[in-house]
Amino acid sequence: MVKIFLDEITKIFKPNTVAVNNLTFEIPDKKVISLLGPSGCGKTTTMRIICGLENPTTGRVYFDDQDVTDMPVEKRDVAMIFQFPVVYPALSVYENIAFPLKAAKIPEAEINTRVKQVAELLNLTSILDGRPSDLDAGKRQRVAIARAIIRRPKAYLFDEPLSNLDPRDRVKLRSELKKLQEELGQTIVYVTHDQAEALTMGDKIAVMNEGKLLQYDTPEVIYGTPSNTFVAWFIGNPGMNLIDCIYRESDGTAFLETQGFTYDVSDIAGIIKKRATGNELIFGIRPEHVEIRTKSERAGIRPSVETDWFSCKSVLAEILGKRILLHLHLGELTIRAKTSLYECVHETKIFVRFPKKYVRIFDKKSQELIV
Repeated sequence: MVKIFLDEITKIFKPNTVAVNNLTFEIPDKKVISLLGPSGCGKTTTMRIICGLENPTTGRVYFDDQDVTDMPVEKRDVAMIFQFPVVYPALSVYENIAFPLKAAKIPEAEINTRVKQVAELLNLTSILDGRPSDLDAGKRQRVAIARAIIRRPKAYLFDEPLSNLDPRDRVKLRSELKKLQEELGQTIVYVTHDQAEALTMGDKIAVMNEGKLLQYDTPEVIYGTPSNTFVAWFIGNPGMNLIDCIYRESDGTAFLETQGFTYDVSDIAGIIKKRATGNELIFGIRPEHVEIRTKSERAGIRPSVETDWFSCKSVLAEILGKRILLHLHLGELTIRAKTSLYECVHETKIFVRFPKKYVRIFDKKSQELIV
């Protein structure tokens, strides 16, 4: 168990590829931190710097208050679990799990006890005598995880451990890993490009892109209040609707003007003018927060809020289990909305509303959140 602190970490590969760019953040003790971002964003390089497989070009790595930047891998006492299950095919499942303890010359009785404990945690008890070659990818990954956790290191580093599993095994093992962390109370760094894994696993999420840390916060904050347009788009399935707009004022009213609608922002005009770099902004709202009404329900809308609703043309309806993803044309815009109203599937005229509490406004030039 250890607190990990990365202090202004930069990693440059020859000739001039910046993989990690001035990265500073703290991984608390006994927490799961998800490093999330697209391929090539620097998340795996960051993890390799933590464990000592890569040295930073500049910056320092601390475990608690100890500077471990120049400490070799074997002395850092961390365990890595990789994308592809690493098992020894000539050994039984039991022998695979017990291997690090035998290498450390732990007494046989203690080895037997700890193997059984770990096997029970990962549902491997019934196959301890079997060979890894007889197992599917999901069980082989469990064996690799069991071998990593049995020696009780200071921290676990998971590098996309579920990406090569089929969807059923992925969901099952994901929940088991979360439960395992709660039982072990260990520090875990979990690298993934899958936002569902990051949101499920992480106590906090570090969103990265092009080597930079864009936002580091709880899943709830990152989802509800993304710090910039990349996080807003990257998090969510699908991501946030992001619509170019212009801030204008007329007759005492402040509003955002888009190619499909105008939106009153008089109540937050002061914040916008203080924080924006100009009048070009981006209007954002998640598809699941767009309110939907069908033509048949239109009569139920109170006249006092008529101006809050906008008429759209539905051009595509994707059925996603209990939810429908609508692709809507609103003026010259295309927006996406999620709804549970199945009658929307066959409707071409849809009315939408954007509740104020879910609207996010970003600066067009900096791409950063304004409000």
